[in-house]
Amino acid sequence: MKRKLSAVEQMIDANIVYMVRLEGSFSPDKLRSALIRVQRKHPALRVLVRKEADGLYYEDDSAPEIPLRVVPRMAENDYRRECCTELTTVFAYDQPQLRAVWLPSELESDLLITTSHSICDGMSMLTIVREILRSLHSNEELIPYAPITTRDIIGGYQPPQPWKRKLMMLLLNGLLQLVPDSRRTLENKEHHLEWVGDRALLDALKQRCKIEGVSVHAALEVALDRALLTIFGKEKSPEWIESPIDARRGRLGVLKSDMVFFGGGSFKVRTGQTPDMEFWEKARAINQEINRQVEQEMLDIPSRYHFQESLFPLRSGQVKSIVRLGDALRLNGSWNRFALSNLGNIVINDSDAPFHVKDLRLYMHSFNVRLLCLITYTLNGEMRFCCLGDEKCLSRSQAAGLKREFMDLLQRQVISTDESVRDVSRMLAGVAE
Repeated sequence: MKRKLSAVEQMIDANIVYMVRLEGSFSPDKLRSALIRVQRKHPALRVLVRKEADGLYYEDDSAPEIPLRVVPRMAENDYRRECCTELTTVFAYDQPQLRAVWLPSELESDLLITTSHSICDGMSMLTIVREILRSLHSNEELIPYAPITTRDIIGGYQPPQPWKRKLMMLLLNGLLQLVPDSRRTLENKEHHLEWVGDRALLDALKQRCKIEGVSVHAALEVALDRALLTIFGKEKSPEWIESPIDARRGRLGVLKSDMVFFGGGSFKVRTGQTPDMEFWEKARAINQEINRQVEQEMLDIPSRYHFQESLFPLRSGQVKSIVRLGDALRLNGSWNRFALSNLGNIVINDSDAPFHVKDLRLYMHSFNVRLLCLITYTLNGEMRFCCLGDEKCLSRSQAAGLKREFMDLLQRQVISTDESVRDVSRMLAGVAE
């Protein structure tokens, strides 16, 4: 069976890499066996991309085994070199859309898991990572499931006035076909700025959010909004902060929490609004807006996917032209959006595993649209942050300034005692970059 890639799936042409640092040991055969078992479970890991005259198609159950490279780990930062290779290497049409690199040493090792964003979002990647690690030491059965497509999400949905939707799509697709092809290669170069907040700050933030009746994400939204305004200024600051929604968690009935899927919607908040409003008053307003948008987005998903399925996929050269148009209009390379992705509390250590997860990091590279985002999650009691920006959207000095402003805002809002301020100040002075 085959199906054509949608316009959005072709537009989001990016690689995602998860790096997992493990203390302990296991054999290459165990790792290969774990990859086979996980691939057997998830249909998206068994597809191949086929290029035909009218576009790209996914062909089900035709991929070979997930490739594994083993590279001796000679130094602690060897993973950075391999990560760069994985991020910038396009997935070949005759290979599965997932691959692995293992860098073993005597006491610890680094495992890199890379996938194409067109089949898998960040939350799905966490599912894959957990299952690979679990399969390294457990014989727990991984039950295969049928492929989940956008048609399953759309179901029997039909637009209220089908003839109007059809006419609109004819006009829109006609206009899109007028976009010229650019032959110049896009040079997307992202830099990653990583840092850590300790348990004291995490506990204080969670406690203050509980008192104020808001989510941690709402507080992070306000801090990021105000930090962006400080660093970019009102005229040049991105206009929107956009956050992905995990469509699992019982929100979409056809998706279970352990399924691999791309997409699921997003919500966005306009930046620079009511800058004089008190921080937690703003957080409460944002929290209500997020809840409203998430509820509405879940209702709108069938309509949105129906719309996306009706779009004609753009050629690679047309995407390049659109990105360059954004540059010319000074839309900050990412069309004036800054993404905030909060992965929540990540728990991937198994008490019965012969190894311990010491570290986990997330990296991305886009081959067409430019990336500009802040990724945050909690691991082993620490808050982790990664500011990822294309050099045409965010300079390294701006990223460093954004980090300082963002963390200073959080510190001022959640720490009340002088002693706690000194503790967090010492933590910030030792932030990992």
